[in-house]
Amino acid sequence: MKKILSLFAITTVLFSCTNDDIRSEHQLDSGSKIVGFSKSFETVSYFSDEGQVQLGFPINLIGSGNGQTLDSAIEVTYQVDLASSTATEGVEFNFANTSGKVTIPAGGSFAEFPLLVNTGQLNPTQKTELFVTLTSASNSVVGAQYSTLKVIFVGCQSLIAGPTGTGNYTVSVTRADQSTVWNYSGELIFETSVNNFRTSRSGNYDIGVLQGNTQGYNFVDICNEITIPEQPLAGIYSNILRPNSANNGLDGTVADVNHFQTNYEIGFTGNTVWRNFTSVYTRI
Repeated sequence: MKKILSLFAITTVLFSCTNDDIRSEHQLDSGSKIVGFSKSFETVSYFSDEGQVQLGFPINLIGSGNGQTLDSAIEVTYQVDLASSTATEGVEFNFANTSGKVTIPAGGSFAEFPLLVNTGQLNPTQKTELFVTLTSASNSVVGAQYSTLKVIFVGCQSLIAGPTGTGNYTVSVTRADQSTVWNYSGELIFETSVNNFRTSRSGNYDIGVLQGNTQGYNFVDICNEITIPEQPLAGIYSNILRPNSANNGLDGTVADVNHFQTNYEIGFTGNTVWRNFTSVYTRI
């Protein structure tokens, strides 16, 4: 089996955008240089022993202050949160760099936090996690919301897609603030990469209403626990689909090969009211 790095890749086109949608750290012609991890979590999935594999996790230059390329390198320091981590050095991983530092070179826009993955030693029944936190950056600042990376090691393969990479389901959708339940058949669940999936619809939005090839949302199944990243709603809408904060990081569960459930909310950044949805899927 060739090596597999299971990463989320969420690509969408939004047709409506205002200045309110632009975060201050993305205005590259003003402010401090800001660095941070490109994602809050990454999943690493292996189901056979392929030896030790080195992977790199991007640390990006998010804002460059004056809008120009770096005229000098930025040294970024990091530390491992052992108290929060359940993965163990020497078991799931080893450090490729023990200096506690990585460098974004002059003229560059990113560096990589390197990690050696011991592919034959991932837990086959439950996930384990490694937390890495950026602590400082020379001549710049670490963005608080981009400071921590959770690396999730996965040795268990999802039951959702089945052998073909596509599962055909019925889905029952409930919105928390309404008594209506929407039932749909022929809901295709696509496996975009190992343990990563995309649905055909989001909430009770009809597939024909959203303009695009796929109108669903992305999620990852990690040992029967589902995680949904924050993502733009597909198509012509500028809504955001994100995890329900009340779920404490558990956005759904897989009961068995024929049944799973997700929970998420849809709204706008800055709004106080978000619509909460629960979707229950049954394989046809």
